[in-house]
Amino acid sequence: MKKSLIFLLVLITSITLYASDVILSNTLGAYYCSQEPNPKTYIKHTVEEPISIYWEDNVYPGFSDEECKGMVANYLDGVRLQSMALNTPDGKVRVYSYANIPQSYIDLVKEGYRAKKDWQDKDKIHQDAFKKMYDKSNHKIRDEFTDEWKEITTKSGDAYRKNNALTKQIEAEKAKLDLIITETTREQMPMMNYTIKTDEVHLSDTARKVLFSDEMTITDNRTHDVIAYNRRVMQLFSAALMPDFAGGRYYVQEGICGNPSKLFDRDVFITLVGGYYNLNDNKKLFYKYQK
Repeated sequence: MKKSLIFLLVLITSITLYASDVILSNTLGAYYCSQEPNPKTYIKHTVEEPISIYWEDNVYPGFSDEECKGMVANYLDGVRLQSMALNTPDGKVRVYSYANIPQSYIDLVKEGYRAKKDWQDKDKIHQDAFKKMYDKSNHKIRDEFTDEWKEITTKSGDAYRKNNALTKQIEAEKAKLDLIITETTREQMPMMNYTIKTDEVHLSDTARKVLFSDEMTITDNRTHDVIAYNRRVMQLFSAALMPDFAGGRYYVQEGICGNPSKLFDRDVFITLVGGYYNLNDNKKLFYKYQK
């Protein structure tokens, strides 16, 4: 009986503390979301051909060897992005570029971009047509749209297969290029057209127990103009209403405010190929906070 009572008191106390953290995180989250900058996400204009970009991650900070390889594989195409620089945990900067790029490769990449755009356009038509032509009552395309639907689906499928084939061909040719890696410092690195910088937004000691916040800024180094920024405020899973069912995550991905995507840079550099989660990895962030 005594053990059961103790267990019940511990359970009630735990639930009370958890509930108070949930309330606190929502209250402080609303406060920080109301502060400047507002809006939390801003894009002045997008860029198709950045040519050169410097990524600086000050949250972890820096890109590991594995992350550098992923960034090169996903972003550096040698055409629209010809040079990229990444800060590393040892305080240095690595600059990546390709040497002696043949014209045949450049032409292939440009063809790949055209094919990707064509597939995206046809895929949008395909998705819009589905909303119009699909009959939810019998779970099939309405009879009056059958021929039109087949034509739209064929065009979308052909465009997808062409894009996919060119992507594989480009990757194969890219693997043959000579990758030049130069290690330098931020002060001595060559001029990059753009800088993508991510910093932790410092919260109060109380807020840091239930929230995490960071900000990515994108600057045109030639004009010193900030062309985009994204400030996120996120609940820690330890203070969220719903538990982390996936496991291993530190904060709730959706965020309280700000664009939740780790790939916000792709909303600005709209032709970058990448899909690499290069910033603010939860496990690294958790390790950082535990030190």
